[in-house]
Amino acid sequence: MAVTAMASANAAQAQERATLIHGARVFDGSGAAAKIADVLIEGGKVARVGKKLRVPEGTEVVDATGLTLIPGLHDLHIHTPREAFADGAALHRFYLPYLKAGVTSINEFSVSGAMMAGIRDLQADTPRLTLAIRLGVPGGHGTESKFTQAITYQVTSPDEAHAAMAQALAFKPDMVKVFADGWRYGDPARPDKPSIDEPTLAAIVHDAHKAGIKVMTHTVTLEGAKLAARAGVDALAHGVGDALVDGELIGLMKKHHMAYVATLATYEPLETRVLAPEEIALLSPEAQAREAARLARGEAVAPYDSRRWEIMRENIRRLQVARIRIGVGTDTGIEGVYPGFGALREMRWLTQLGFTPAEAIEAGTRVSADIMGRRKTEGEIRKGMRADLVLTGGTPDLMFRDLYDVKRVWVAGKEVSLAD
Repeated sequence: MAVTAMASANAAQAQERATLIHGARVFDGSGAAAKIADVLIEGGKVARVGKKLRVPEGTEVVDATGLTLIPGLHDLHIHTPREAFADGAALHRFYLPYLKAGVTSINEFSVSGAMMAGIRDLQADTPRLTLAIRLGVPGGHGTESKFTQAITYQVTSPDEAHAAMAQALAFKPDMVKVFADGWRYGDPARPDKPSIDEPTLAAIVHDAHKAGIKVMTHTVTLEGAKLAARAGVDALAHGVGDALVDGELIGLMKKHHMAYVATLATYEPLETRVLAPEEIALLSPEAQAREAARLARGEAVAPYDSRRWEIMRENIRRLQVARIRIGVGTDTGIEGVYPGFGALREMRWLTQLGFTPAEAIEAGTRVSADIMGRRKTEGEIRKGMRADLVLTGGTPDLMFRDLYDVKRVWVAGKEVSLAD
């Protein structure tokens, strides 16, 4: 009995061992310029930031001289294949590319409420998982397969929405995803699907907010975005692709504090996408071969894809000027959007649409945390914040390509292995 107690005490002590990241350029995500400092991690949180810090005996010291420390990145929109949830090892293998890209927090949108408890038990050496329940309308987007029909509550009225939410909230989801907009991107080969109405969406939002969780919608049209804002939705996923945003939408977004997560990475035409060397290095050999073959085919971009892509990029520019919060999400799981790679590709596009590298990192850290209602607990490097941290080479807040040079990653204060 004494030996067992001693072993448990030693394990707890090892788990609680403090870590000092010494001498890094700390880009804390607050909007301030990077500065040389030490960061002390204790109990999964940032304990202190400064110079010549007093540390507990036995503290692990990480020499970060010449490197940059940033908050961990978010991907607010991913889909994980079911086979990745087989066991903890499978989950770690699937999420490893996210960690290698510095992504420490992800929103998962392909699970049911009944799956959540088991998935939470599997988490170890993975990014932080935010698990969402799914709601939509019969025949709407998000119900195309037997599996997605099975995991998506389908409602057509406020009463049905309240009943579905009562069932779903029993699983204690972290957030709600609503497949609200059935527009099929102007593709003449694909007819539009049904969309949700405002009273039904507002009922979902009411119950979610009462439970203290956020709501994100699949919304891809200007009118759908206005409806979502009036219903109180917290963030749009995918962004407006049928028309340029106007003053009315911007006014509604400001009034209702609604954010925008464009998932540009999934709408960029693959036929003409050219990847930088540092992006190609993130991909598996199979994915690299797939990208090379796609470019070699030299296919043309469909007219409706080209028009939507032009609109979506201009909308980012307009919303940034209007100071609407823009977060980072990718829809990873869609063809050509690879785990980890997608978040950096999304942020790279932001830098081409008016964001500085520092602003792009803030979009993926502080702003994305704020969209999830967690600005007081994560997304920056300061005392009391969750210690999701990424150590990179170079100066990614000044030179975006340096963000691909990830050296070490901590999730809730625990360093995770980046080894294959």
